[in-house]
Amino acid sequence: MLYSSQGSSKDRNTPCAGAAEGHGTHTASTIAGTSIVGANFYGLAKGTARGGVPSARIAMYKVCTEFGCSSMDILAGFDDAIDDGVDLISISLGGGAGPDYFSDPIAIGTFHATQKDIHSLFCWE
Repeated sequence: MLYSSQGSSKDRNTPCAGAAEGHGTHTASTIAGTSIVGANFYGLAKGTARGGVPSARIAMYKVCTEFGCSSMDILAGFDDAIDDGVDLISISLGGGAGPDYFSDPIAIGTFHATQKDIHSLFCWE
């Protein structure tokens, strides 16, 4: 999972994987959260909640800081995930204008992952 850690570090070299806003944690639980019996939202929608694939193992790669997401760091995250042999890459970085598929690091990284039979998913806001 490539994710943003905006606000967690002032130094790109800080090994902290934490994120001030928690979006990556939320996304990870949506993908691989274990079953929680009796889950509800303020008493509504009571039941059992779980992620899409509770047996999944997650590898996370920090590619952004509060200063933004550089193309070099995004592509390095893709390279690390591909080298680690992941089965799926979920990119959780935000949005903006639509991608230019010939220069956008997410489009390029996804293409490289697909060449290794690794699927990627990304939601553009």
